Amino acid sequence: MDVPFIYNNGFYRGTGVHINGMCQWWGIRYSYLEECLISFDLINEVLVTTPASLDMYEGCELGRMVRHLVVLNESISLISNCPDTTTFHISILSELGMEKSWIKLFIVGPIPFIECPTGVEKKGMICFKKYDDDLVWIDLSTHIIDEIDVNGARLGCKTLFYKETFFSIGGINN
Repeated sequence: MDVPFIYNNGFYRGTGVHINGMCQWWGIRYSYLEECLISFDLINEVLVTTPASLDMYEGCELGRMVRHLVVLNESISLISNCPDTTTFHISILSELGMEKSWIKLFIVGPIPFIECPTGVEKKGMICFKKYDDDLVWIDLSTHIIDEIDVNGARLGCKTLFYKETFFSIGGINN
């Protein structure tokens, strides 16, 4: 398979997501001058690229914007910020493979103590890591910041959620 973009492992904190039978990751080409979402349909084995819109750079030099690919309210979303700033732009994808299909939903900030997003909760809350490695929740609907008593990892971290179940994963033993 010929993949026209390379995986951008420089953005190790949030470049890949899986939703609706497709794997998505952020890709780059030509020395960070061209960025796009790369989607691979696991069932049909089809590769689709969705270009980044130029308005997604918000005054940041081309190729310097830090991207965090997430699933927000069951949609592919992108949390972007320019390094050394504390303002995060949250965009949602409206249609795969189409130009100008990123819609800006929110601008969070400036909040001087926030470093990067670590996870998204189903109800529209985003967990961010602070510069002191503590974690905070930001509710996108109320804009309330809730500090939690949890410390993240120094070089990056991910917030994972689980659903408790009474069913055995391994099966029933006789």
